[in-house]
Amino acid sequence: MKKLYFSLIIAILLQSVSSFAGFIDGSYKYKGQTRKYSIYVPNIYYTQNKKVPLLLGLHGYGDEISNFKNICLTSIADTANYICVYAEGLPFFGANAWNSGAGVGLINVNSTIDDVGFLNGLVDTVIKKYSIDTNRMYVFGFSFGGFMTDRLATQNSSRFAAVANVSGLHGNFLAGLVPAKGIPYLKFHGTNDPTIKYDGSQTVGLFPGFGLSAEKTVKFWVTQNQCDTIPIIDTMPNTSTDTLTFIRYTYKNGRDRSDVVFYKVINGIHKWYGTPTNDVSYCQTIWKFFSQYSKQTSVISSIRNNSASEHFTIYPNPSFGNFTIDLSAINQKKIALTIYDLLGKIVYVNTSIPSEQIQIENQFSSGIYIVQIIGENGIIASQKIVIE
Repeated sequence: MKKLYFSLIIAILLQSVSSFAGFIDGSYKYKGQTRKYSIYVPNIYYTQNKKVPLLLGLHGYGDEISNFKNICLTSIADTANYICVYAEGLPFFGANAWNSGAGVGLINVNSTIDDVGFLNGLVDTVIKKYSIDTNRMYVFGFSFGGFMTDRLATQNSSRFAAVANVSGLHGNFLAGLVPAKGIPYLKFHGTNDPTIKYDGSQTVGLFPGFGLSAEKTVKFWVTQNQCDTIPIIDTMPNTSTDTLTFIRYTYKNGRDRSDVVFYKVINGIHKWYGTPTNDVSYCQTIWKFFSQYSKQTSVISSIRNNSASEHFTIYPNPSFGNFTIDLSAINQKKIALTIYDLLGKIVYVNTSIPSEQIQIENQFSSGIYIVQIIGENGIIASQKIVIE
């Protein structure tokens, strides 16, 4: 009788536990607007008493959580034991979109919406409710969600351990923003994508390109992560009859272990690919990539402290070509100075700074450039200089 009673109690407990697994939909008010989300909690989470990774998933233009949350990364969670949270963008001309920095000219998609704040707040909410390993939090996004992934990678590189951008680009309105630290970066893009064109010339079939090209997006991250500029190139096995060829470019030795991996999909379109129909599974590749990386808290803390306490001055700014960089407020002695153009190309390097001021004279053509001061623990501070 006692054995039967004990078995009944266990059955009730297991039923109670499973009732909290699966998708948990919710919403809350953020800055006066209702924001939706859905959290996927695998059953295995409740059977193992340990902290788990968190994946943040971002849908494309015009999509909704109800559709995107069924992506195959959810099913991988059932055995890999991580929690997924899917967020929903707000309407832009009638279709959900993110304030991702995507835009051109006067068009800046959803520029009045604080999506960075909303998404960080959503992550905080999940952390409070579940046992999350905050050193293993990741972001992935498709299409405009890929644009938003790049924005979070740029502005929140100290928070997330790695990101994956599928068929999105680095938005034009992110110009002048640079990550505080290296962040592992994975990208997929089809050469025949008619929606977000590979060369960046067209977006959603109607407008001029809203961001850098696929290859320039990758180059931006190779530069920011300070990876080897010559990649290891692998043509993946090609056994399916899908007419696609997957070529992988791996840029190694990035700062903070921040490699960049790019899958160029020959003949690929605006689609999330997977096995067995295709030779490569985006979901399996993303999780394999993510699972390699965990934030190094000590490194993040030192960079965060440096950014908060140290700064430098550029004047005049804008400039007609001649300007001064005043480093007198920088406390570290062993520093280097690097200047990038907006495509991520290094145009100036000075690893032996002779004094507290550096004079730059007529070295650059008109445009916007990023000046970075780098110390022993990474980037200390960054600023934009405009050359007219």
